[in-house]
Amino acid sequence: IAVDSVELLDVVIDVDGNTYSFKKIGEQVWMRQNLRVTHAPDSTDIDSYVYNNDTANALVFGRLYKWNVAMNGSKEEGARGICPCGWHIPSDEEFKILEMYLGMSRQQADLVNTWRGTPVGTSLKTGGDSGYDAKMAGRFLYGSYGYLNSWEYMWTSSEYNNDQAWRRCLSTTDTRVGRYYTFGKDAGFSVRCVRDDESSEN
Repeated sequence: IAVDSVELLDVVIDVDGNTYSFKKIGEQVWMRQNLRVTHAPDSTDIDSYVYNNDTANALVFGRLYKWNVAMNGSKEEGARGICPCGWHIPSDEEFKILEMYLGMSRQQADLVNTWRGTPVGTSLKTGGDSGYDAKMAGRFLYGSYGYLNSWEYMWTSSEYNNDQAWRRCLSTTDTRVGRYYTFGKDAGFSVRCVRDDESSEN
C-alpha cells in the first residue's frame, strides 16, 4: 500500500515517491517542479502524458494532465486534485496573488485572454528571481505534443464553463504571463501545487 504523501524538511513526496522542492513567495508556498505523479491520492492509476512519450522528459518537465484528471474528478476551486496531502491545485485568484506579489497590478491581473504584466513572466521562468522556476514543458493537444522548451501551459482549478478552465501561459520570447480560458479541459497541461497553509514558512 503506497503512502499518501510525506513532507520533510525541504521536500514534499507524492504518492509515487517523487520528491519536489518548494519555495515561499509572498504569503504562498509553491512547488518548484511540475507534478509527475501517475496515481491519484488513493493510489489508483490516472491518465497522463509524457512529452513525446519519452519518460526522461518527465524527470525534467513533469507530466501533462487533462483538467478533470488534475482535479481528480472535482470541480471545486482549490481542490486537492492529484496534489500531495496538504497541497492543492491553485485557483485563478491564487495565481493572481502570485503575479501581483511579483509586480503585476490588479488591473493587469484581471485582464482576460491576453498577455499581461511585464516582467512577471521573466520572474516565473527558470533562472528568474521568484524561485518558481517554470520549466517550459509544452503541451498535449489534439493528439500531439508541441512547444517543449519554448512554452509552459499551467492549469488552474478554476472553471470558466463546463468545457473550459482558466490556465496560465509562459513563453521564452515574452516577459509577460498569459491568462486564458480558450482551450478545452481535454488539453494536456502541466500542474503545479500550492500549499494549503499559506502562512507556513519555507
